[in-house]
Amino acid sequence: MGCDGLNSIVRQTLRNWEGTTSDKFQMKQFPSPSSGLRYKVLTLPPNFLLSDDVQDQAICDQAYVIRGTFKEQKKSISLGIFPVKNPETSRTANLITLPNHYLWNLKNSEELEKYLKQAFPHIPIDKNLTPEERERCAKSEGGTLPIPQYCSGCHWLSQDKKIGILLLGDAVHCFPPDIGQGVNSALEDIYIFNKILSETDDNITQALPQYEERRSPDFYPLIKLVQTGFPWQYNQDLLRRKLWNINFFIRLILSRILPFIFSPPSFIMVQNHQLRYQEIWKRSQQTTLRLWGLILLTMLLILSSQILQK
Repeated sequence: MGCDGLNSIVRQTLRNWEGTTSDKFQMKQFPSPSSGLRYKVLTLPPNFLLSDDVQDQAICDQAYVIRGTFKEQKKSISLGIFPVKNPETSRTANLITLPNHYLWNLKNSEELEKYLKQAFPHIPIDKNLTPEERERCAKSEGGTLPIPQYCSGCHWLSQDKKIGILLLGDAVHCFPPDIGQGVNSALEDIYIFNKILSETDDNITQALPQYEERRSPDFYPLIKLVQTGFPWQYNQDLLRRKLWNINFFIRLILSRILPFIFSPPSFIMVQNHQLRYQEIWKRSQQTTLRLWGLILLTMLLILSSQILQK
């Protein structure tokens, strides 16, 4: 099982075995506005305080986005906080910024604490972050959001059919966290493979090819959804963020008025576990074509009315 992430040694080994005869284990990369952004992670209590009032606590199984007060792009920051099911488990807050953001100039816990208190004066930083956590975060080099990428091959069988290798998760499809499908898509990989194992009575020789045939058509649509789903949420470009917002709300409103013609934004559709990624991407493309058709029809009607008035 190759579940060893973006820089998968298992996938690289399979690529070497294939040599130049095939590119099925070669990652295909696609541009994204969020690729290359840097991130750090803060660890918070499950029910962290939202204000100085000790009763004003976050609910552990709800997500939060807390906006900072800085307006300057190189200092502005937000906290993206994921939910947790277990009320005793700590939770993480993502700090995702431009590569040249002010955050990366902070050298120690004192500087980090001062910056966070200025950015989030409404949040009791001292009560939510232990001195050890502030020190750890300050020293952390963080990471960089990857380029959306996938490979078409996700299994290998030896000629005698006695050895089988399967790629799952980031080893076969990897991308920035824009639409929150990294872990979800990996878990779906496992779910589908487990289902195929049941259908084939655990016959690996049958299960591996069937898995690739059934699952790989979702990889390219998944990457396209990541490219377009919500790539401007980190405020890299305020104008493009606003244009994306307009597009989002137009699709959302039309999908509610005419649901049989227009689909909701892909960011909403990916939250429906009953829809496969290829179906979501198909619906998204259909809505795009229909929007262009609506724009063209509107322009023709305006032009026709002007001609008739003359």
